[in-house]
Amino acid sequence: MEDLKAALRKKAAGLLARLSPPEREALLVKNWMSHDARWFMAVAKEYGLPVANRLNRIAAHELGKAEAQRLARALDLRPPATVDDYLLVQETFISLLGPDLLDYRVTRVGDNTFRVDVQRCFAHDNAVRAGITEGFECGIFARITGWLDALGLAYETSPPLGPCLKAQGRECGYTITLKGRS
Repeated sequence: MEDLKAALRKKAAGLLARLSPPEREALLVKNWMSHDARWFMAVAKEYGLPVANRLNRIAAHELGKAEAQRLARALDLRPPATVDDYLLVQETFISLLGPDLLDYRVTRVGDNTFRVDVQRCFAHDNAVRAGITEGFECGIFARITGWLDALGLAYETSPPLGPCLKAQGRECGYTITLKGRS
């Protein structure tokens, strides 16, 4: 029996070549976000929103650690020594992983402190569409704390991570103070 894999792979590569690199990246991000939303809702329906929130926070944090390590190796990044160093790394990660998923501002508020203010957030938008804003907790900043941990940075967030601020009718803004190397 003839193995068809090589010929099929070649034809598949021809089909995928129809996509530009930015189109391919956008499609991968959309598919990943679609998986993420469906996983979250499946857990919420089966075990309840508190369990889905807890598991999402854990998974997002651990994913953040793994992807930060991979990206730092792939880009040959040195460990960030200053807030400016870290902010460049953070923006690099966001630029690769889904720059269109959030509308946000980043400002420095001190030598070791910065603030992220989110105007539009895909996670909140999806929670609104799913009708689960009451009790919904943010997983996005848990992912960022995974990046910080993987990069060896001690930090403090204010407010502490927890319920989605937008779902509570508040502005979404977190101040992060870097406390040096962990």
